[in-house]
Order: sequence, then structure tokens, then C-alpha cells
Amino acid sequence: MRYRAVSLFQVAAAASLVFSGQVFAESRADVLERIKPIGMVSVEGQAMPAPAPVAESAPAAAAPASEPASVQTAAAPSAAGGAELYKSKTCFSCHGADANSPIMPVYPRLAGQNAVYLTNQMRDIKSGARNHGQTMVMKGIMANVSDEEIQAIAEWLAIL
Repeated sequence: MRYRAVSLFQVAAAASLVFSGQVFAESRADVLERIKPIGMVSVEGQAMPAPAPVAESAPAAAAPASEPASVQTAAAPSAAGGAELYKSKTCFSCHGADANSPIMPVYPRLAGQNAVYLTNQMRDIKSGARNHGQTMVMKGIMANVSDEEIQAIAEWLAIL
């Protein structure tokens, strides 16, 4: 068996990259907004936990909280067209016709995901905010998908 010697400099450089990436992400308000918790999870057959108390800064917390509510109520009618958009935009080619059987294990299962989460992911891929090897192909596809279509697809996937 071969072992590779790693210098202290290599370890320090790798640690520096990881730490600087975390500091950079923690300093960007748009990143923090996208990764904040958006709700509570409930397991069927178990009681819902009590909601967490709201922070004292109600005006600041009220503005972002209203956005997901408007997304959920406004997008319900458009979810009907999400199935057709999922097909016409060729999402099924990689994620499966049922959105739950991707062609490769590294591709995500989309069925039943939270609509706000899916919308954010698709918009980030489209804008380039989320950019790595797994998003290269999808960026080209997302260039031809409008924000309204993204919302309709996300709402449809969430109800699967």
C-alpha cells in the first residue's frame, strides 16, 4: 500500500480555503437568507412540536416571513401547469418521469421537496450563484426557464 506524505503547508492551505469559504458565506446576507430555516418538519403519526418563540425584532422578521406565504398562496393555481413544464423543459431526462428516479445517484430526487427550497435552487443555478460541476448542464437548461415557470415547476414538485 502506498502512502502519500502531506506537508504541513498543504494541510494549512486546505484549512485556510475551507475557513475562508465559510467566512465568506457567513458574511453574505443573500446566502444567509437562502439557507435560513423555512419551516418545521412533521413526521406522520407524531405530534407537531410547538412553534419557536418569535424574536423581539418583529418588523424585521415580518417582512421575510410574508414572502413565503405569498409564494405559497399565489403559486397554487400555477402548480397545475408544472407537470407540463417539467416535461417540456426536459427535467425528466435527468430527474426521472416521476421526479423521484434520477438517472444517476448524484442527481437529486425532486418529488416532495419544499417549493421555496426548489425555487431558490433553480434560481441560484440560473443566475450562477450556485455553480459547480453538477450544475453545468442545468445552467444551460435553466436559461430557457422563466421565473414564473420555475415557480410552477417547484409548486408541482412539492405536491408529488
